[in-house]
Amino acid sequence: MLELLKDRTYLRYWLAVVASFLGDAITKITLIYVVATGTSNPVLYVSLVVIAQLLPSGVLGAFVGPLADRVPARVLMVGSDLVRAVLALLMIAVRDSPLPLLALILLSGIGKAVFETARISAVPLIVRGHSIPTAVALFQSTNHTLNLVGPAMGGVLLALGSVPVVFVLDAASFVISALLLFGMAVLKEVPVPAAAGVARESYGRSLRVGLGGVMAVPSLRFLSVVLVPVMLALGLFSTNLNTQLLSGFRLGAFDYGLAQAAFGAGSVVGALAGPPLVRRAGNRRLLIGAIALFAVSLLLLDPAGRLRDGLGVSAVLVWCLVAGLGSGLFQVPVANTLLSDLPAELRGRGVGLLNALMVNFMIIGVVLGGVAADLAGIGRSIVLTGAVLLPVALLLAVSPLGRTRATAEPEAVS
Repeated sequence: MLELLKDRTYLRYWLAVVASFLGDAITKITLIYVVATGTSNPVLYVSLVVIAQLLPSGVLGAFVGPLADRVPARVLMVGSDLVRAVLALLMIAVRDSPLPLLALILLSGIGKAVFETARISAVPLIVRGHSIPTAVALFQSTNHTLNLVGPAMGGVLLALGSVPVVFVLDAASFVISALLLFGMAVLKEVPVPAAAGVARESYGRSLRVGLGGVMAVPSLRFLSVVLVPVMLALGLFSTNLNTQLLSGFRLGAFDYGLAQAAFGAGSVVGALAGPPLVRRAGNRRLLIGAIALFAVSLLLLDPAGRLRDGLGVSAVLVWCLVAGLGSGLFQVPVANTLLSDLPAELRGRGVGLLNALMVNFMIIGVVLGGVAADLAGIGRSIVLTGAVLLPVALLLAVSPLGRTRATAEPEAVS
C-alpha cells in the first residue's frame, strides 16, 4: 500500500479524492443539522436530505455509464467538482428555505453520480503496474476514515464558526480536487470505445450493449445477483443502527460516539484485510465469507445486549467492530470483481449499472428498515435480517452461478 502512495500519479489522484470526499462528509452532517434545527418537521426533512443525496446515483447511475465510456475521466470529474463547488456556495443563500435547499442537494447528488462513475472507471488507468485490490482497499479505508473524521470536523466547525463557513470550505474542497485532477495526463485519455467506433452508437443502443456485455461475464452476473439481498440488508441495517445504539442499548453521547468509532474501525480493518484475503481465497469465496460474517454479526445483536448487562459498553463496542468488519470486507471483492473482470470498453457502463443496482436496493432497504422496525421492533428487525441473509450466503456458496474455470481458483490481480 505504501508503494501506491509513493507513486506520484496515484498520490495526486488520491489527494484529489480525499479533498472531495472530506468536503462531502463535512457537508452531510451540516445539511442534516440545518434541516433538523430550522424546519417544523425535522424527521421528514432529514429523510428527504438523505434520499436527495442517494437518489441521483440510483436513478442516473446507469445513464452516466455511457458518458464514462465516451468522455475522458478528467472532463467528467473536473466538471463535476466545479459544478458542485458552485452549488455549495448557492446553498448559503437558501439555507433557511428547505425546498430550494433540497433542490440544490439533488443537483449536487447528480454531480456526485457523475464523479463517482468516472472515478471508479478510471482506477485501472491510475494503478497501472500496481495491485487493483490494494488500490481498492486504500480507497475504501480512506472513505471509511473520512466518514468518521468528516462529521466530527463538521460538528467542530458548526460549534466554532457558522453554517456559511462550512459551505465555503466544502466549495473549496471541490476546487482543490478539480485543480489536482486537471493536470493529470492519464485522465485525458480517450476511452477505448471512441477508438473502436462505438462512440457513434446511439445512446440507447450503448446502454443495451453495456447491459448485455456486463451480464455476459459470469462473475459479474453472479455479483449482480448477490448485490440484491446484501444491499437490502445493508440499507435496513444502516436505517436502524443508530436507533438501536441510542434506544435499544440506551447509550449516552460519549458511548454512542465510541460505538460509531468502533463500527468505523471495523470497516477500515475489513478494507485493509481485503487484498491479502483476495489473493488467498479469491473474489468469490471472500465475497460469500464477508456476507456470512456480516449476517452472523447481525445475529449476535441479542447476545451483545445480554452481555452488556454484565460487561458494560465493551460488549456493544465489540459487536459494532464485528459488524463494521463484515461491512468493510464485503466491499473489497465487490470492487475488485467489478474493476478486474469488466472489459475495458464496457467499464463506464458496467460501473454505472452495478452502482445503480447497489444504490437502488440500498434505498429500498432503508425504506424497509423503517417498516420492519415499526412491525417487529428495531432489534428484532436487525436479527431477522441476519437470519435471512445467512442462508442466502450458504446458498451462494453451493450455487453454480458465476462459477468458471477462471474463478474456481483463488484470484489475484497485480
